[in-house]
This record gives sequence, C-alpha cells and structure tokens, in this order.
Amino acid sequence: MRNYDTGISNKVLASVIVAVIITTGVFIAATNLPDGGGTNTTTTPTNPVGGLGARAALYLNSMRDNVVYYWMCNSTFVNLNLSEYYDGVHPGAFVDGVYMTDNVTGGEITVLFSPYDLNIRGEGSLTETEWNSLSGLLIDDGIGQMVEAVSHPNDWPDTWPVDFYMTVYFNDNTCFLVGYTSSDGLVYIVNGTWSGIINDRLSPPILSYDAGHWLVEGGHFQVPLQNLYTAITTKVSYPSP
Repeated sequence: MRNYDTGISNKVLASVIVAVIITTGVFIAATNLPDGGGTNTTTTPTNPVGGLGARAALYLNSMRDNVVYYWMCNSTFVNLNLSEYYDGVHPGAFVDGVYMTDNVTGGEITVLFSPYDLNIRGEGSLTETEWNSLSGLLIDDGIGQMVEAVSHPNDWPDTWPVDFYMTVYFNDNTCFLVGYTSSDGLVYIVNGTWSGIINDRLSPPILSYDAGHWLVEGGHFQVPLQNLYTAITTKVSYPSP
C-alpha cells in the first residue's frame, strides 16, 4: 500500500491538513439532515437554528452514542503528514490508516503501519476528558460555524490528492463520509450504508451513498484538529519489535 505520492511539499500542507482530522466526529451530525435524506429522520432536529453547519452540529449530539468507529486512509493527512512524523521517530515507518473508537473511559486510537501483511500497529488511549474536549471543540467551533457552499464542484474529489477524508460507521449500518480538499477550501459530507462487517485493517465496504452536501471550511477546524493531530502523535508510539 506504499503508493501514495502527493507531489506537494509536506511543510506547505501540514498546517492545513492537520486541521481536518476531527471533522469526522462533527460530521456525524450531518448524516440525516432535514433536507439531506438519510434514514434516521426521527432523531433529526425539526427546528434547527442556523444553516447546514449548525444543523449538523445539533444532529451530532443525538448520534454520539451510535458510533462504531472512525476510519481514515488514502489521504495526505494519513499517508504524508502522519507518515512524516513516524518516520522521524522510526526511519522507514509509513502509515496506511488510522481508526478510532470511544469507550466508557475515553477513546482508543490505532495507527496501522505498512507493510499490511505484517499487521504493525501502534495503539494509544485518551481519557474521557480529552476525548470529550476534542469532540466539543469540533462541534462548537468547527462544524457548527460552517456555512453551506454557494458554489462547488459537481463531484468530490474534484482535485487530487485528497487532503483528508474519514468515514464514520454507525451501529444501525449507516455511515458518513467527510472529505476535505484545501485547493477549493470546501468540506464534503455524505451519508450512506455499510455492511456491518468489521475488519480493523480494511475500510468496510460502503453499500450506498445519498446525495452529498458542501460546506465552506473557513478555517474553523484549525485549532481543534491541530489538537487531535497532537493527541495521535503523542498518545500513539511506533510499536516495539
């Protein structure tokens, strides 16, 4: 899986990409927006205040206990930025993917390293306070502040490489993907369905997608997502032989 080549300077991308990782938790909120279809409309706020971002934030609060896990791969954030960090502490390290889960004591983070067949993984944990703090920053200062894009590409991704994307899997077999490309400054959100079959080395197959929505990132992810990047790199060490 070591085939990711962005052709872009790490330093140029780092300040932008790092700011995107927490988008996952926030965009759980947008899975079933009143105007976006979705399957779980019974829990969607009927009178949300504000625009698309505000409604997404409201919905997130009703779905937080339904998350199975978060998965991210095939992006500049994972394959370039995180790989650059871990290569600095363990020469030759390359990150294939990251998945995260929450539990009664906080959150768990697993970083998956290449080569795939060796099943090299680093693991770390966050306290409940740390986990909730990161989620709170994302909801209040991130997605909740975003506005719907007036103009946007017809399809996502419109450019490559993709700075970041993450899929959130729910226990009712629905899922949600959030993607970000710094070239247009837009965040793409879309919900769908998945098989319910978990393989913690691979992204579970997505069975279907609904119509997607576009938001203006507007710098609202910078602080909370930098904090999450720091949490991953400080909590998860490259595994000892």
